[in-house]
Amino acid sequence: MYDYAPDFVDPGLGGFLKSIYPEEEEIWGPEWGKHKVPTLRNVDLRPDKKLVKAYGHNGYFKSLEEIVHFYNTRDVPGAGWPAPEVAVNINTAEMGNLGLNKGRSSPSWLF
Repeated sequence: MYDYAPDFVDPGLGGFLKSIYPEEEEIWGPEWGKHKVPTLRNVDLRPDKKLVKAYGHNGYFKSLEEIVHFYNTRDVPGAGWPAPEVAVNINTAEMGNLGLNKGRSSPSWLF
């Protein structure tokens, strides 16, 4: 969700491809709503702890804890997350209800 344009839908890679191949839906259609989301490994390496970072393809999350909480609860009914902008390409095999925490099972760099 975007505070400055709440009705905006980010079509991701599909939108980019459509701008190049507008008449060829077989090219851009399967990519509609897909985003390249970088790994969180070593993301908290910053010059100053006061520096606010942004996580996710759109910068929605402002802390590592927030985005890990999202990854843990995205697929949990009643967790309170807004509906995805484009639901057709959601990766349900690798994300959601991961059970990550601040305990010993988490990598030391995570928190």
